[in-house]
Amino acid sequence: MVEGRLSAALGATYARKIMTIKEFFSSRIAAFGHAFRGWGYVLKTQHNAWVHSVVASIVIVLGLWLGLPPRDWAVLVLAIAMVFTAEFINTSIEAVVDLASPVHHPLAKVGKDVGAAAVLVAALSAVLIGLLILGPPLWQKIDDWFGLSPQITRTEHTAFKGMELYSWHGQDGNWHYAILVGTNRNKTLKEIQAKPLDLQGVKMSIAQLPVGEPLFGQRFVFDEDTGQMLYLNLPSVDVINEIVEYAREKQINLQIP
Repeated sequence: MVEGRLSAALGATYARKIMTIKEFFSSRIAAFGHAFRGWGYVLKTQHNAWVHSVVASIVIVLGLWLGLPPRDWAVLVLAIAMVFTAEFINTSIEAVVDLASPVHHPLAKVGKDVGAAAVLVAALSAVLIGLLILGPPLWQKIDDWFGLSPQITRTEHTAFKGMELYSWHGQDGNWHYAILVGTNRNKTLKEIQAKPLDLQGVKMSIAQLPVGEPLFGQRFVFDEDTGQMLYLNLPSVDVINEIVEYAREKQINLQIP
């Protein structure tokens, strides 16, 4: 008798757990349904949402074409999500205000105006982010097509010994580069840090070199403060390969030890 009651109790508990799991998944599916209906409502009723969608699609296509690194993609995705989130919140504010205040009221106008301002701030910020991320590589592509940047010629450097490429890990956590005219003396740390370049800047400098120009990767610089030679580290293998491949495309003889 006791065993029968225990088995019945366990069976009932198991059944309740099964029902709880089913209810959980059912509620999650319903929640996704509500979210997608809200998304659809915004796209159907808000013209700005269509503009955001078109611009976001263009940005994604450009990013794929330019081969952006994962970190840049993460920033772009956050910017796109920020704009759509602001648009969704603004639409929900407008719906609630219309429900609460069917007739015109100054405070209702304030609520709608502030919501619209939030969308504007998000959109302008996204535009700035897009320009900062897509601008340099896009300009590099255009420069490659039309040759807008003037090339460096040998006649401009009387003591020409080839070009030298330097790389170092800055205190800001980023990699910096410098391309200088080669000479018979060692470059100083201050010289290479005077005009640091990022990865896109290195590519633009390489694109300006004449075809067949020798470019030598350098690993040592002289530190005037300590009076010692400093050893420079190289960036990751992927970055090195990217620079070497780009130099090969531009027919630059890049040699990195």
